[in-house]
Amino acid sequence: MIKVPSNEATNKVTFEIVNNEILRHTIQFFYKTADGLRPYGSGVLALIHKTHFIITASHVANFFDKEKDSDLYIRVDKKGYINVLGEIVYSNINISKGIDMAYIKIDTQMLPYLIKPYKFLTIDKITKHNQMLIGMNYCVLGFPEINIKLEDGQLDTGASFFLTSATNEKPYKHYKLDKNDFFLVTMKGKGIDVKNGKSTTIDPRFYGISGGGLWYLIYHYESETKTYSVDYKLIGILTEFRKGKYFCLIANKIHLLIEALSAIEGFKFRQKKAE
Repeated sequence: MIKVPSNEATNKVTFEIVNNEILRHTIQFFYKTADGLRPYGSGVLALIHKTHFIITASHVANFFDKEKDSDLYIRVDKKGYINVLGEIVYSNINISKGIDMAYIKIDTQMLPYLIKPYKFLTIDKITKHNQMLIGMNYCVLGFPEINIKLEDGQLDTGASFFLTSATNEKPYKHYKLDKNDFFLVTMKGKGIDVKNGKSTTIDPRFYGISGGGLWYLIYHYESETKTYSVDYKLIGILTEFRKGKYFCLIANKIHLLIEALSAIEGFKFRQKKAE
């Protein structure tokens, strides 16, 4: 494993892994308005212990409590959407000291529509990650609400991803966040449009990416062929952003999900060293 150098070769393998894998693990929620469907956060699809889940943020999932008679929807093709069905479990942010994580046990009725356009993340791609690196080894991916337009009367939205690095200790202290439960990553420079791979100026309005993943990118260099490869692991779920004294994104660490699945679902996980 290496800290990622910035060059054409690593940019190419990064774009490929994001487009072919990470993007296909990520869904966008929509809700219905008088003017049609509109974006409402992001989520990550996962298959854990033979159970299909959407992992997201608590403040996204509690839409169902706030809007009792309304549904959230997921796009499954250019014009088709399905409503979200399943059992929802989420933390109470008011009493959980900022823990903002939820999961939805997907009703099997949804699966035939999801398995073609999306991929379910498997447990080997989910890992605890304690020691943040200084390099740009972290990927944030979600669907900002500003990425929206109408084409021929059809709603079109898009994902953006950002390569970023860990903050230092100061933002944790300033925002009073426990390093045992939170990751903070810096948001400076440019993001990348998933559709064309081109750099885009980072817009500070990150509404809509909550519930998306914080991904750890693991780069390898093969000296014989002089080529790079990259692997990826889900290490956190995005919950909010701060742009006060320190401009950063905040994610809950994935161990909180593992602990919840152990306690609530009775799942057993093999202990392994954090990456």
